[in-house]
Amino acid sequence: MHLFHCPDLVTDMVQLPEEEAHHAASVLRLKVGDGIGLLDGKGQRAEASVVEITKRGVLANILSRVQHPAERTARIHLAVAPTKQMDRYEWFVEKAVEIGVDRITPLMTERTERNRLRVDRLERVAIAAMKQSQRSWLPQFDEPTTLKDLLGVELPTQRFFGWCEGEHSPLMACYSTSENVVLFIGPEGDFTVEEAEFLRGKGSRAVRLGKARLRTETAALAACTWMSLAQQR
Repeated sequence: MHLFHCPDLVTDMVQLPEEEAHHAASVLRLKVGDGIGLLDGKGQRAEASVVEITKRGVLANILSRVQHPAERTARIHLAVAPTKQMDRYEWFVEKAVEIGVDRITPLMTERTERNRLRVDRLERVAIAAMKQSQRSWLPQFDEPTTLKDLLGVELPTQRFFGWCEGEHSPLMACYSTSENVVLFIGPEGDFTVEEAEFLRGKGSRAVRLGKARLRTETAALAACTWMSLAQQR
């Protein structure tokens, strides 16, 4: 059964979002009466039947609904600096959604080489990954945010940041699976010493992900994978 993202599943008759409707009608060439699956990205899944296909869109009638609980007992928040090559960041987002993540913040730092990115495009990548992996939850996406601004709002008390210099501990030895976590991953040039000290001053602990020096997107995904799997033990 083909899956479609439909953020509003309140009523029994729902109109598919424009992009999803185009995919259903023009790419998959679905017909009236065909069965489809709907995901709202907030845990609700529904089975529906196509009742109308017009130039204005695709209308579906919901036949049944199931509300799925949160996928993890403790939330995983990744604050990751955008990479210079956007396709690498999109790859990270895609794989993180497939593996399991609850919130992603593009992190603007002193050495971040990309200052602009389209969050709407990243959300489309995430939606596609959610459907492909048949997950029920879509992570929260933030607008690009500075370290100072992000640490100025309420965050989990369990805080780590990847750091190639100075003293750091293995993430696997520090991470508690029973607590929400935020992990900061810097750009290709790493966090500056001043940023590292700022993070420490805000309660973040420097961690490493092994002996190898990893790229930004690799480090973020490796950490995401380990934390998500650790919760399943």
